[in-house]
Amino acid sequence: MKKLSWALSAIGVLLILSSLLYPLNIIEKSTFTYLLLGGALIMFIGSMIRTYAILKK
Repeated sequence: MKKLSWALSAIGVLLILSSLLYPLNIIEKSTFTYLLLGGALIMFIGSMIRTYAILKK
């Protein structure tokens, strides 16, 4: 469970970092919004899974 949660958090970080392409005019504003909010949501889910795994012990 912990490895899954860390993997989800890493995917979320990659999505948030890829949203930095918006100021460089590489992606559109709607894509920027999806990447930023999606990355934050995936990181939140990863942290909740990690917390559940720790409390389950």
